[in-house]
Amino acid sequence: MKQVTPSDVLQPSGGVFGAWTEALATQIPESEKERKEFGAILKQAGLYSRTARASVYAYRFLLLAFPLFCAGLIAVASPPEQTWKIMGLGGIAAAVLSIIPRLFVWHRRRVRLAQINGGLADMLDMLSMCLGGGMSISASLEHVAKNLANYPALSEELHIMRRQSDVGSLRMALIDWASRIDTPEVRQVATLLTRGDSLGTSLSGSLLDQADHFRTARKQLATLHANRMPVLLTFPLLFCFAPAVLIILMSPAMLQVSDFLNPKNGNNPLASNDTISTQRIANTLGSLNQDISAGDQQPLPLTSAEPRPSLAPPATRP
Repeated sequence: MKQVTPSDVLQPSGGVFGAWTEALATQIPESEKERKEFGAILKQAGLYSRTARASVYAYRFLLLAFPLFCAGLIAVASPPEQTWKIMGLGGIAAAVLSIIPRLFVWHRRRVRLAQINGGLADMLDMLSMCLGGGMSISASLEHVAKNLANYPALSEELHIMRRQSDVGSLRMALIDWASRIDTPEVRQVATLLTRGDSLGTSLSGSLLDQADHFRTARKQLATLHANRMPVLLTFPLLFCFAPAVLIILMSPAMLQVSDFLNPKNGNNPLASNDTISTQRIANTLGSLNQDISAGDQQPLPLTSAEPRPSLAPPATRP
């Protein structure tokens, strides 16, 4: 059952582009399966307008066609050898821009589902207090929806569910809410409320237990993310800090090598474009030998106190 939301009142009946919206949207083909899946995503994102899908696809077509049109005009005014390059860049820009509307819907859906799941524990606490005070489920849902100011997405869903229960039945409203949001937490709450409504049992204790279960699950999920963070920080440390450390450690050695290989440095063997050959090495060793022999190297005199070594062979005993 479709409900009229504030977006239906504020938005024109034809969509964001008026009568052209549907014509622009039909330029992008899609199968029936894709149409149903994207319709479910729009509901989870809170876009309940009848023209929401057509508006998104109209934006997709315009963002796809406009870069190609601009690239074509630039290619006509450019030299012929630049045509393929310009058209290739235009195609890449068109492919990237055409994804933006679906990314917006996906991001809105993700944020909205996180807000709904985050407010279920508080909703169950308030609903348990209302039911414990003797209020009916329909009146309790209306009271909780008005006081969930911190969770506007959940408040909107509760308003829709209450109106559906007034028109039909609470069981059908809960089933539609579970299929519309389609998260495990919402399905658990819908099953709990449906069972309590059908059996006529007290739900206060069950709702409080379910709220504690949701808070425990959120705490465990936060602990999981905290334990995963050191592993995720390994990659920034490796690719961001390791190159800087290597530059600091290797810079002195690289500067010395660069200074040694500088053509203006006299110690550079390649300064005069000479090759390091065997003859050059032999000449260098010869010059070193001459420098050593040219030095003042006098032998130390032997004193009388020191015995001279005897050159005679030692005598053998008979």
